[in-house]
Formats: sequence, structure tokens, C-alpha cells
Amino acid sequence: MLKKTLTAALLAVLMVLVCPADSAEAAEYSGGSYVFSLPGTYMIEETQTGDIVLGFLSTQSVIRVYFQELKAGVTAQTYIEYGNAQVYQGKAGFKALSNAAFSVNGYKIREIGYYRPLLENIADKNYYCEMHLIDVKNAMVITFLGKTAQENYQGLRQDILEAVKSVRREQMIKSSLLKAAETAPGPEADQTGRQIEIGPDHLLWGRFYPGAPEEEHTFQRMLGTEAELNHKFELLMTYCAFPLGPVYPEEAIRRAYADGRMLMLTLQPFTDDLDWVAVPGIIAGQYDREIRLWAQSLKRVEKPIFVRPLNEMNGDWDPWCSWYYGKDNDLYILAWRRIVDIFRANGADNVLFVWNPHDRSYPDFVWNNPHLYYPGDDYVDWIGLTGYNNGTSHPGDVWREFDEIYEPLYADYMRRYGHKPFMITEFSSNEAGGDKAAWIEEALASLAVNYPNIKIAVWFDRQDNKWLYQLDSSTPAFAAFKRGLGHQKYRRTA
Repeated sequence: MLKKTLTAALLAVLMVLVCPADSAEAAEYSGGSYVFSLPGTYMIEETQTGDIVLGFLSTQSVIRVYFQELKAGVTAQTYIEYGNAQVYQGKAGFKALSNAAFSVNGYKIREIGYYRPLLENIADKNYYCEMHLIDVKNAMVITFLGKTAQENYQGLRQDILEAVKSVRREQMIKSSLLKAAETAPGPEADQTGRQIEIGPDHLLWGRFYPGAPEEEHTFQRMLGTEAELNHKFELLMTYCAFPLGPVYPEEAIRRAYADGRMLMLTLQPFTDDLDWVAVPGIIAGQYDREIRLWAQSLKRVEKPIFVRPLNEMNGDWDPWCSWYYGKDNDLYILAWRRIVDIFRANGADNVLFVWNPHDRSYPDFVWNNPHLYYPGDDYVDWIGLTGYNNGTSHPGDVWREFDEIYEPLYADYMRRYGHKPFMITEFSSNEAGGDKAAWIEEALASLAVNYPNIKIAVWFDRQDNKWLYQLDSSTPAFAAFKRGLGHQKYRRTA
């Protein structure tokens, strides 16, 4: 859930000019209108996020280069200091090594070094050096963020310093590393039962209804509202403390499936004080036993079940956001993959993993772009989309129509992940700031025809602070939803 006013960032398009992999001489690269060079020992990092960050690899180190445009209200100091706030506090065991300011070629430079406890079960790079070149005239900060092992730290620092010294501006170069969006096929049916078969002319509706299906009386109350809507929600979503919380009760899961539904469990290593940063511990194997218990329990369901771990990772309200662990998105990916690997090793092949950022990042800085957290196609079954119409209940909230939220999000995700099926993992509209009934009517009409790769949509049916997200927050809203569910695409097929 988004709870803060967002800043803006322009993601510069990055293009490699020269990359002599076998040469020891410096290679020259361009990001937007800036050119810089790195030692020839570094090779370009081939990823699907080359339009977001330019990455380089050597045998010892990793360097990533971010181009952060400073929009109105955002200063270089805000960008740098906020990005390192958790490091300064020592979150996740991080400790500062250096914090310096100097000038190079007329540019102000900020250098910050830090490290964290070594993860001994992987080839860990736990020493970090970042240098920020501040171009005040052009409202731009170029961030060189590198990581390496302790013994290579001074060498990494020198490589970054030489790159900073080499930065110059040239005529703007534009290039696109991504193909235009293409229409992707829908999810394929799998006769093993692991995949969910949803026809091309059907969209399956889900619902988060607090307490269902684990509480029998709540489940019965939910059935009453479904009778009023004349619609059965085919999927129920709920939240679980993970991995240290109790395994979700199997009787509740079986209650849902016995009633002809599926379940999605949202697994969150969350504490109210946000002090528990579980990502390094997951990588280190500290929670393997608990994760195995989850895998074994869900395997016994013997039916397809959605699992959504570590969702909304690009929001600082979740301590699995990389803001809490040195802006190192690789750690998120390693933690996600370890979870999936444990499930697979325990035969939980009926589990479908849903990867799900929020549609808006906070902080909205380049290093926190959601696509930098993607674990890879082999580790993701479904792509989750989440965007809310917050209305105007809080300062900074903005009323957004459904298509205003989902048209750009859908186009971006189709371009990157269109070979995967999509679901809206949670969405809703507030009452304050506009006409919720009209919002619902327009949303359901558009969803039925304009987003063919969205196969499931989950309504967040609960008041959240001042946000009135319930289906029955008003009589007109409830009536609009009932009318919208009458569309042929939403009618239950079995």
C-alpha cells in the first residue's frame, strides 16, 4: 500500500559505445548525454534492465551506474542522504567506512563507503563504495555504486574514482534497448494441474476479505455478500507472517478449495517496527527449516496454490526493500530464489510464485526501480500488478482513474514480461476525492476488454486507515460492482 508522496525520476537510456572485453585499456560508455570510461577489466552486464542501469562486471567486483534526474523538490542531498538513511542507522548490520565530499573537474562529489556482515554460504561481495557526481547545472546526479570483497575494496574505490574523473558531457544520444510491446499469448494450460487454466474470454475474480477463509464465521459472512452480488469470487487472498510465523492452517486452505476456490498466500517477513530485515538471513539459510515447513504443508494441498512472497519490494514501508540493505537489489533476488529452490526441493510443485511490485516506487529513485528486483523467468510463474486509487484522504494522495493507473503499467510489463500471465494482486478505490461508483463501473468495463493478459483481479475489500476500500463503503459503490460483475468475461465458467 502506498502511503507517501512520491518523487519523480527520469530513467536515462544507456548505450554502450565501446566494450573491448579482451583489452586492458579503458573502455568508454555513454549514459544519455554523459560519457565515462572504466578499466578494460570490466565487461558490460547483459540484463533486461539496460534501460534503467548500466552494469559492469569484473572477476572481483560489480559496478552499476545510475542516472538520477532531480525533479522539483528533490535535491542531490535528499537523494543521497535518504538513500543511505538505513546504512547510517546500522540496519541489517551495515557499518559506515567513509563519508567524504570533494570536487573533480568542477563537479561536487560525494563518496560513501560501507560494509555488512559476510554471507559465508555464497561468493559474497559485502563491501560497498558509492560515488555521486552532482551536476547542479543540469539537475543530474550520476551514481557509481560498486561492491566487492573486503580485500578488493581499495581497488574498487580506485576504479570508481577514475570513472568519476573521466565523466564528460556530450551531445544527447538516444537508443532503445527494448523492443516495442508485443501481444503475448495467454497462460497455457498444464495437464499436471500446476498451471491454472483460464480461457481467453474469462477473467477470474479474487478478493481479500479479512479473516477469510481461516475464520469460519468470517467466511460465512463473506458468503452472504457474495449472495448479494450474485457472484462467487474464485480466489481468496490473505497475508501471512513468514517465515517465522505459524504455517498457514491447512484446514483453512482445504475449506477454500472444498468450496470451489483457490488461495493466494502473501508471505511477508514483517514487524511493526521494521527492525527485522530478513533478506540477508534468508540468503544465509537462517530460516531454511521454517521455509521447508511451509513448503511441505503447501505440498499436501495437492492443488494449485499461489504464493506471493516479499511483495511491494519497491516501497520503503516493507523492510525487504533494498533501501534497508545498502540498495543491493541482488540480495532480494538471491533471497527470492532461495525460497523457491527450497519449495521445489521439497516437491511443492503445486505452488505458483507471484512476483509483485507496487506501481509506484518510494523512494522513486533509479536504484529502487521495480524491474531491478526481478528474480528471473525460471523463478516466477505469474506477474503481479498493484495500483490503488488512494483518493484524497491524506496529504499527497491523488485521485487516479483505473486506466490512468493500469494503462502505462500494463504496457511496461507487457514489454518486459508479456510471455507470463498477469494478475492484479490487489487493487481498490477510495471514496474521498471523486465518484467511487463511477470509478468501479469504468474500471470493470475497461478491465474486461483492454487488458487481455490480466487473467485474475483481486479486490482489496477492507478499510485501510482513512482509505475506504471496501466493496460496500457506500451503497452506490456496491451496486456498481454488482452491475460490473455481470459482464460476460466475469461469469463463472465452471
